[in-house]
Amino acid sequence: MSSAPLAATTAGFCVTVIIPKPVGEKTMYEGYAGLIFDMDGTLLDTEKIYFQCWLQSAKELGFPMSEEAALHVRSCCAAHAEPYFRQLYGTDFDYYKVRDRRRELVSQYIAAHGVEQKPGIAALLEFCKQAGLAYAVATATSQELARERLALAGLDGMFPDIVGGDQVKHGKPDPDIYVIAAKALGLPPEECVAIEDSPNGIAAGLDAGCNVILVPDLTPPEPGDRERLFGIAENLEEVTELLKPVCHRRGEDKNA
Repeated sequence: MSSAPLAATTAGFCVTVIIPKPVGEKTMYEGYAGLIFDMDGTLLDTEKIYFQCWLQSAKELGFPMSEEAALHVRSCCAAHAEPYFRQLYGTDFDYYKVRDRRRELVSQYIAAHGVEQKPGIAALLEFCKQAGLAYAVATATSQELARERLALAGLDGMFPDIVGGDQVKHGKPDPDIYVIAAKALGLPPEECVAIEDSPNGIAAGLDAGCNVILVPDLTPPEPGDRERLFGIAENLEEVTELLKPVCHRRGEDKNA
């Protein structure tokens, strides 16, 4: 893989923050008590690496792969990704061979260049602490590798609750990982806000019952996102600002 810095090309998009819609005298999202973060593309600037390595792996092994297909499988577990590629490219497509080579390429790149964290993490976590919000990570990456890469990005020990893709039977876009992460926080999913960057992650969060904030990374919001999500933020700093108006400590009298 080239040693030059990776650059992901994405379409421009207009960022919109959605204020929760009233339901009677309350809001749809009143009472959240925890945040659950996706990792790749949300906390860490790594999705662009995965994207390029999918393309390179397929090319090296003689298999087709479009940019659209590589983007489609972001945060996607093997149970969904393998049939997707086979439907797209035929039964000769060796998903596991391509995936394993992609993993090697990603590891090589990170070993050479390190991992960058997304801006705004420290301020958002400080906000969580001040507001009394619990928080966890729910990632398609294995738990051990997630801890390793968070540490490489300077986030060692900042997320004690990490649920990895190796800990669930059904990974994203299925909801299991968010259900388990909410349970780790001692909360129902309905009291959690999932922070995601990809359609597969959004589907997992919504199906689990979480509220979801999209922070787009490699692709812009999809049609309907503005109507079905808690909000859309340009970055994690904007997530903090989006959460402040509806934040309260669990059990706090919001009318006090």
